[in-house]
Amino acid sequence: MAIRGQQSEPTELHPGAGVREAARIAELERWAWGRARAQRIFYSHLAAYVVINFVLFLIDSASSGPAWFYAPLVGWGLVICLHALHAFELLPWTTQDWEKRKVRELVNEKLRH
Repeated sequence: MAIRGQQSEPTELHPGAGVREAARIAELERWAWGRARAQRIFYSHLAAYVVINFVLFLIDSASSGPAWFYAPLVGWGLVICLHALHAFELLPWTTQDWEKRKVRELVNEKLRH
């Protein structure tokens, strides 16, 4: 009994522009999938923020006493802002290759001294 895939010929890859370009495209695709996922999660978070804070506003409006819904609105709003900065890669230390670049920078700095 032959195991599936054993009868096929091995694929031989030759180094060159084609392989490098395919690797670059694969890396860009992996990055794009990660960014798309981060943005989808952010939009879900933003939608929950709007809906829940609207409900809190309605509850606060219907109840007596001082207004309290501003506290969760502002506090959660700050978290939403940080989430947006991360999802759209506006915080340099949250990007995918930041650690690699930082390590390279620190090593080069030590080598110069």
